[in-house]
Amino acid sequence: MSAMNPGRSDGVTDGVRPKILIVDDRWENLLATEALLKPLGADIATVDSGEKALDLVLKEDFAIVLLDVQMPIMDGFETARLMKTRPSMQNVPIIFVTAISKEDHFATEAAEIGAVDYIFKPINSDILKSKVKVYLDIYTQRQQILQLNAHLRQSNEELERFAYVCSHDMQEPVRMMNAYAGLLAEGVAGHLDETAQGYAEYIRDNAVRVQTMIRDILGFSRIGREEVKTEMVDCQEVFDGLLSDFADVMAEKQAVVTAADLPMIRTSPTLMRVVLQNLVGNALKFQDGSRTPEITVSAHREGRTWRFDVVDNGIGIDPVFHERIFQVFQRLHSFDDYVGTGIGLSTCRKFVRLCGGDITVRSRPGQGSVFSFSLPDKA
Repeated sequence: MSAMNPGRSDGVTDGVRPKILIVDDRWENLLATEALLKPLGADIATVDSGEKALDLVLKEDFAIVLLDVQMPIMDGFETARLMKTRPSMQNVPIIFVTAISKEDHFATEAAEIGAVDYIFKPINSDILKSKVKVYLDIYTQRQQILQLNAHLRQSNEELERFAYVCSHDMQEPVRMMNAYAGLLAEGVAGHLDETAQGYAEYIRDNAVRVQTMIRDILGFSRIGREEVKTEMVDCQEVFDGLLSDFADVMAEKQAVVTAADLPMIRTSPTLMRVVLQNLVGNALKFQDGSRTPEITVSAHREGRTWRFDVVDNGIGIDPVFHERIFQVFQRLHSFDDYVGTGIGLSTCRKFVRLCGGDITVRSRPGQGSVFSFSLPDKA
């Protein structure tokens, strides 16, 4: 005996239509329970034996099963045990409905099988409906999450394809553009007027800019696609290693960049290198030349978290833009004034949050900036 209800009611999401299986050897009980639950808007299947129920769960997925205990040939307990051996039924809630004795050992047996509830006849219709509705809502929400995860996986695959295009199909022509612009400028040196030489330099500068943007986009897209691997990281050693990368600009600007006694913490070495490189690099970059750049990196423990501060005496940032600077491709200055793609800080925030921390800024124009990022101590 089987019946399906095509109707819908509030709470059932389009495309995520749950199904209820009712198992009872008495047709009058099946009809009564089906009529009671019909307003919930789920599809309803009814069968009059454990054997038919087992056959049905092999073919269809159910949000919840209402199972009579006393049935001939195969009772509800045996039916439930066999149902639970099906992989698709492992997490499906089963509610036993019974008219047998209310002795505790029956409820205990039901719980051991994996039943979520044990209801006695005569059934309180309001209680049964409310309990079934809760499990239908849980099923619907779980299906929505599964759909969202599928969309996210698709988006990640599209992002990976885009990254592949960037890394292979876009970088090579830009590299060749840069190389030939350089050859042109060198090969015809002295034969072009000042305007033509400026055009050649303009082509080369923009090719370099596009190469930088492609590299930054690739770096940003990779964050979160792979598991973050942690290890014990000597943050002072990471900082000291970065100073050689900035040696030329530090010498040019006579900048003073210091840090002392940075801790050893369990985190991602890539994260620490990327964040410090971006923050120290920005502190060196955003200077107006009116003073000697001074940048200090420090760290202190706050409970189970380490907070790092990168302090500079640069041009500062209007508080209105404190959140905007962490958005991808957001720039406050022209490329001619300060080079960059506007991805660095968004990369830092994405990476730090992925590791359970956060990054903020305190700054005012002309008063320098303090960038603070926190990381959980996983040691």
